[in-house]
Amino acid sequence: MQRTLVVVSAFLFLLSGCAAHWPEVNRDLEGARAEFNVPPKQMVTQVKQVVTDPPLSIGVVEEGRGTITTGYQSFPGEWHVARRWQERTHYRVTVIPDWDEPTGKCVVEVRELTEQRAAEGMKWAPAGDIQRPERSRELLKQIQQHVKS
Repeated sequence: MQRTLVVVSAFLFLLSGCAAHWPEVNRDLEGARAEFNVPPKQMVTQVKQVVTDPPLSIGVVEEGRGTITTGYQSFPGEWHVARRWQERTHYRVTVIPDWDEPTGKCVVEVRELTEQRAAEGMKWAPAGDIQRPERSRELLKQIQQHVKS
């Protein structure tokens, strides 16, 4: 009887197994990019206007050498353990001068980093397994619309 129990336990242990590998998670900020026929310094000004004016109004937390880090934008999160978790995303927008026309053209790259927490009052933590590239694409789309107008 005891031997049967050991064999069954070993079989169940082997059956449960381990993952062959962990899924790939992009720990870097996920992003989107587009080219513009706008001087890089002018583009930085326009990006700041997009993130500080309504409808976003998330502000600029840090700025330097063509890179802008925004404040947080709140989102409803996913359902976990009988409640909707909270999410917030901030963006790093980098304006890169064009190689051939560095004073007249640029590339804008928008990356997002999402954090989550279970409930109000809990500590925010980076959500490494949650990637929201659609959010960086949406911000880039707003920047493109602003430049066209």
